[in-house]
Amino acid sequence: MLSSALLVCAFVPGALFTVAAIMGHHGVRGAIFVGVAPGAALAFLLGKALGERATPKGLERAGHWAGLRAWLTAHEDFAQLPPASVTVWDRYLAYGTALGVTSLTGRLLGFDSGDRRRVWSSYGGTWRPVRIRYPRLRPGFGGSTGRLLQFAAAAGVVAGALCAFAILRQPDWAVAVDAHDGGSLRRPGLVLSAGWVGSALLGLVVAGKFSRWTLFVAFLAMMPGNFASGSHGWFRDAAAHEGPLFGELAAIVAFGALATYFLALACLERREPYTITGEVLRLESRKGKEVARFLALNEGNTDLTTAWALPAASQDIATGAQVRLRVSRGTRTIRSVDLVRAAMQEGDRVKAPKQDAP
Repeated sequence: MLSSALLVCAFVPGALFTVAAIMGHHGVRGAIFVGVAPGAALAFLLGKALGERATPKGLERAGHWAGLRAWLTAHEDFAQLPPASVTVWDRYLAYGTALGVTSLTGRLLGFDSGDRRRVWSSYGGTWRPVRIRYPRLRPGFGGSTGRLLQFAAAAGVVAGALCAFAILRQPDWAVAVDAHDGGSLRRPGLVLSAGWVGSALLGLVVAGKFSRWTLFVAFLAMMPGNFASGSHGWFRDAAAHEGPLFGELAAIVAFGALATYFLALACLERREPYTITGEVLRLESRKGKEVARFLALNEGNTDLTTAWALPAASQDIATGAQVRLRVSRGTRTIRSVDLVRAAMQEGDRVKAPKQDAP
């Protein structure tokens, strides 16, 4: 990830300088000198800096720790040893935790609490890392039927308001009387923004998302200084256009599709919930007391899982517990939780080694 980010940082400026040199009629040599050559040099230096730099001593020590990891892995159920087994295994429990073998000890001690997207689990038969996806931008995630209908109504109101404004808008609306000299002053940008911002505010009111900060942003968008006469030719041409603009048509179609999507989710919520069983990997909170939390569940049949939405009013579930969930797949909302087996606690199991360490 770091190397990719640094390569992008080296490539993008070089590409921009190359385009600027060509647009400035400096020729191919100038483009290579100011853009291609520096970018290639930085990429080469980056590759050398991040390359493999193993030494004979380092390879020897790496082989030692690889052998120790193989020895620890060969012991049955070593990965499920709790921290209390340190009285038997001594420092080898710490070695196993550092090498990723004793995953249960790391979980009980909270060593894996910082890794939100990769959690070790033995549910399903073997210990393996499970990657977690959090659908933060998924519309309708964790929403109830009433909330989905409210969002559908808000999207429909925005689409309808934009459609009515685009059809009824006339070029004469962009003319306002100037009190100073009795003439007329055209402010087409103010007219267009009034319709667009008004439609958005109406949708936010219906969705229950209206706040003082929303009103403040709308006030900034409607400030008369943003639409000074003669400085926005695009606004004048758009206001004089008869019928909906291309952007307005695109917005109407998008909000109409969003309203249909929320209606479809609301209909799916009426279906019988699905039942799934698995191990709880993580429970993540989100901003807001009434917002559903993320619950990552390992069903044992895949190395990739997508988090479910646990309602805020539900009780906390311990990490590592096996649960049976009744869920709605459309919104990925958990309807009910039944505990199958509680999470393993520290001191539940202690096993002795079967052979000497290498």
